[in-house]
Amino acid sequence: MKTFLENLNKYWATPIIAIVGGLLGLYFTVVKNNLEADASRIAASATKIETELKQREFNNNVKLQMYTEVKEAIIKEDKKLQTAVLLLVNEMLADDSLFREKLITILIASPNTDESVIKAQKDIETKAITFTKDEKQKQSSKFTIDVFYLEDIISESEPRAKKIYSTLKQEFPDYLLRMRRLPRTINAKNGYRISANEIRFEPGEQEVADKILSVIRTQRIFEKEQPRKMVVSPGNPSPNYVSIFVRNM
Repeated sequence: MKTFLENLNKYWATPIIAIVGGLLGLYFTVVKNNLEADASRIAASATKIETELKQREFNNNVKLQMYTEVKEAIIKEDKKLQTAVLLLVNEMLADDSLFREKLITILIASPNTDESVIKAQKDIETKAITFTKDEKQKQSSKFTIDVFYLEDIISESEPRAKKIYSTLKQEFPDYLLRMRRLPRTINAKNGYRISANEIRFEPGEQEVADKILSVIRTQRIFEKEQPRKMVVSPGNPSPNYVSIFVRNM
């Protein structure tokens, strides 16, 4: 009996202990990895929540500041100040139409607001309506190229947009070409915010975009800044459509 136990201990105990130890080590490694993964997910969620809270706080501060600016503009009866505030409200709150409209209504409805400011807002609204109407009509059986010129530096953008339009008209006679103004209040919205000359297109329009860029370079329309190409997200598809944004030289 003693010999059997000695042999069992000699040949089996050590391997069994090693196997059990290995299994326990593997178990604790898995548990550790799971805990670390859970901790990483919790940290990522906490970061996301903190970012969202900071963004909300920032947005609320912007709203409060815009309200304060509108109130000051009304009280001071200053036409230049009112014009500047109107522009601020339209651009800073471009993606918050509900609050923007409330502040504009307050500003326009005040008896202290200058008539020129009221007219300026009507012009802004007319441009936005025209732009939206044109956007809805861009779907066509023909391939469409829109040449936008930015309103904020129109003295630079419009002449170059006209040259691009007339050149591409000859290059693409079977396409529908349109020359369109991009209002400042529209450019302030998400999805636009054009800060440089650009050609926007979907992956399927790569060949057309390349040809447009080649024509623009050959004609030397831009002296300093050639348009950059930008592939747009497929989330809002616009088949057979390329847009060119003209901002500066």
